[in-house]
Amino acid sequence: MKPGLKKGLREAFEAPAPTRKKEFLKKVPQTEISNLSFAISQIGYIPKYIWGIFALTFGAAVVCGSVMEKDVLWIISALVPFIALSILTENVRSSAYRMAELEMTARFSLKSVMLARMGILGAAHLILLAFLIPFCAVHHLASVFQVGLYILVPYMLTAFLGLWAIRKISGAESIYVCMGVAVGVSGMNMFTHRIFPVVYEMKYTSIWLIGFAFLVVLAAREIKRSIRQTEELAWSLS
Repeated sequence: MKPGLKKGLREAFEAPAPTRKKEFLKKVPQTEISNLSFAISQIGYIPKYIWGIFALTFGAAVVCGSVMEKDVLWIISALVPFIALSILTENVRSSAYRMAELEMTARFSLKSVMLARMGILGAAHLILLAFLIPFCAVHHLASVFQVGLYILVPYMLTAFLGLWAIRKISGAESIYVCMGVAVGVSGMNMFTHRIFPVVYEMKYTSIWLIGFAFLVVLAAREIKRSIRQTEELAWSLS
């Protein structure tokens, strides 16, 4: 389209500037809500299948602890990536179902909703991991610190790779990529335990610790970039 014609169409169909906008907004009743109440209200919008993943992991830990005491750590560490997957799918749900633009017009910004739900799921994950780590340590010949690293490293690796994929890939495809990441990390964890069990020896604990700290930094950077990307999308739609 020619620049002149494009400019003419924009001028012809440009919406007039709103009049007395501030006066109108003041007349609209606004119900005050605290940050805590807002966060609690978001619990009901988290899909039930995510809580089902928590229940499945908790049940698997209890059953394996009673039947396969020596292998409970490796089973839980293989399930942990799917726990991380739950927070990733919730993060991308709006864009996957093409609801991001609609949610940006709601009273609460998409960024606030996303942070609230991620905070809720993060707290739930923390409670679950706080149970799983000591539980696995009881049935395994390793300290709570070591067991924590063996469980948290797959979790953070899945979180980092999933967040990176969500930022690079939009739409429903990102959910499938996140699922593939969780399956890959879980399979790699089981493969490493079977083929290279030497990496779980005490002398390699420092390497696990460095890897965990490195993944935390990378995941935090991806969260920051995802929030910035959401803000840029909101600006482009305004």
